[in-house]
Amino acid sequence: MSCVLTSAVFVTLALGGCDNPYPPMPEAWATPPVPTHTPSTSLPTPTAEGAGAEGSLLAAYAERTARQADASDSWMLPFQAKAMIVELLIAAAKDDPQRMNQLLSDHARWGLPDRRELRARPIAHDGDPLGLEFLEAFRQAASRFGAKSAFSCAPLQPGWQMLAATGAEPMWCSYTSADNLDIIGFRLIVEKGEVVTDYVGFFEQRQPVAIRVPDAGHPPNLTPYVKMPVSLSLPQLMPDGSNPVIEKKPAPAPAPAPEPEPEPEPEPEDAPIPVEPDAAKQPDDAAAEKPAKAPAKQPDDESAEKPAKAPAKQPEAKPDDAGE
Repeated sequence: MSCVLTSAVFVTLALGGCDNPYPPMPEAWATPPVPTHTPSTSLPTPTAEGAGAEGSLLAAYAERTARQADASDSWMLPFQAKAMIVELLIAAAKDDPQRMNQLLSDHARWGLPDRRELRARPIAHDGDPLGLEFLEAFRQAASRFGAKSAFSCAPLQPGWQMLAATGAEPMWCSYTSADNLDIIGFRLIVEKGEVVTDYVGFFEQRQPVAIRVPDAGHPPNLTPYVKMPVSLSLPQLMPDGSNPVIEKKPAPAPAPAPEPEPEPEPEPEDAPIPVEPDAAKQPDDAAAEKPAKAPAKQPDDESAEKPAKAPAKQPEAKPDDAGE
């Protein structure tokens, strides 16, 4: 009987649960509105250096035609870094957020022109899916720069170009005003095999002086650190048999301090005072002590000892000489 009641309870709960599912499901799903944007037909008013005779940086790309969407599939860093930034400026000049988002990474941000990405915030988010706030601020900033503003990218050594080309390291490029007070910085990366813009930094209002933020930490290195493998093999000897590894000789040990000389013992107070004898009263024994000189040796009579010389022999007369 208990088994029958238990089964009835489970059946009732199962049927009742199917009537009111949780969470409640809507009868019809609403389609979210697609964000739209009407491009502006005019450019922002140029200011600062952009108001000069050469025109603004944004106006210089207003008449350019954007490349095809798949043109960037074969781009590589650092070779097409300038081409990526040019496409971004063309999209900004034409006020085209759809094209701009094609050139950005999935988590693109914008903030101050600093490699530390100060005040970084996403370009596209739920409240602004097209990134119109960034697009308008970027158009205003590009209008402050002259058409021939200085452009540069952080140099990479030849051996490190592959780090940027494979996406292991980012690449930084920038536009700089003539007085070096206004900057637009771009951080380029490789995402999903394509070159995209990951960060854009600029001042929303031109700054009259240089800004330093030393308390925000150190910026990342422009040149990445590369750890070289440690070789555990002994180095080869030089032709003369010497070791090429120059070892630093240890500093010589300091010379020991000289030992102090022993102090003479003090003489007793009752010691007799030495008296030197008078040299004038002493007898002069120098002559007595010196031995007498030996008499000079008389020379030998050489004439007596030496024999007399024999007379010279007369030549004999030859028989042939008589007849002459």
